Amino acid sequence: MKKTVSIIVPIYNRAHILSECLGNLTHQTLDNIELILVNDASTDNSLSVMKQCQAQFPDLVRIIDSPKNHGPGGARNLGIKAADGEYIGFVDSDDLADVTMYEKLYRAAAASGYDIIDCGYYMQDNDSALLHTSDDCTGILNSKKRMELIVSGGYVFSKLYRRSLFDDPNLRFRENVILEDADFITYLYASAGSIGTVKEILYFYRNEPDSASKVVQADKYYYNICEAMTHIYKKTSSLPDYHAIQPAVEYELLQMYSYGVNICLKAYMEHENYDIVQMLRHIAELKSKTVTGGYDNQYVQNKIDSLDIEIMQLNDLNPEQLLQAV
Repeated sequence: MKKTVSIIVPIYNRAHILSECLGNLTHQTLDNIELILVNDASTDNSLSVMKQCQAQFPDLVRIIDSPKNHGPGGARNLGIKAADGEYIGFVDSDDLADVTMYEKLYRAAAASGYDIIDCGYYMQDNDSALLHTSDDCTGILNSKKRMELIVSGGYVFSKLYRRSLFDDPNLRFRENVILEDADFITYLYASAGSIGTVKEILYFYRNEPDSASKVVQADKYYYNICEAMTHIYKKTSSLPDYHAIQPAVEYELLQMYSYGVNICLKAYMEHENYDIVQMLRHIAELKSKTVTGGYDNQYVQNKIDSLDIEIMQLNDLNPEQLLQAV
C-alpha cells in the first residue's frame, strides 16, 4: 500500500538531540506514513539512535546508511530517491515538528489538490513566528504570485510537496554546500502549479550553534553565495516564461550579491588573508552575467537598504575604490 507521506530527515552527528526530533515524528497523528532517516556518514552515535528508533517502530522507520558524507542537500536527495509517499516532507534533525503537522498538511493537500502546502514555523534564535506564503499567493500560481513567493523566500522544512514534483530533475539539492535550498525554493516557486497553507505554527526551528549553516569561514560562505547565484540563474532562466518572473529572481540574485560583497568587506576590515579585490571582481562579473536589469527593480528598491545598493553599484564600477571608501 502506497504511503501517504514520506518524511525525510538528513542526519549528521546529532546523537545528542536526535531522540527528541524522532520522538515527535514517530508519534505523528497521520496514519500510513514513513520516516526515512538518512545517516550522512555520522561519526558519533547518531546511527545507533536511529537503529533504536527503528527497532521500536519497525513498520514506520527506514534507514539509509550512507558511508559517504553528502551534506544535508545530498542526504535529502537520497531520501527523495527512496521515498514511496504520495507527498514528501523534510525535517532537519535539530528541529521539532508538531505531532499533528503532517496530518494537517496532508488533509489540506488532499482537500485542495495543491502541489505544495505551507505552514507557519517558530524561529528560536529571534523568537519569531512566520508563515511565508500569504493569502494573495495561494491557489493556482501565475507570474504575479510566483514573484511574490520568490521575494518572500522560505524554507523547505515548513512544506509538504506532491511526490510527482520531483520527477523534474531540477528539484534536487546541491551536495556538500550550505544555501543548498536557495535554488531549490526559487525553482519550486517558478515551476509548481499551485500552493496552499495551513495557518498554524507547526514547526519549531532550533538554534543549534554548530549546524552546517552556522559554522563556515568567510571564503567558503562567499563561495557558496556565488554557487547559489549561479544555480538560481541557471535553473530559472531556462524556463519558457522566465521574463515574467525575472524581476523577482533578479532581486534574489542582487540580495545574494549584496551578501557576498559585504562578506568581502568584513573580511577586509578584519584583515583576513584573502585576495579581497579578486573576490569582489569575481562576484561583480557573476552579477553582470546573471542580472540584466538595473537597481531600479521595484523589489530591490523596496527591500534592499539604499546603502547596500550604493555599495553594490560602487563594486560594479571599481572594487579597489570600494575598499578605499570603507
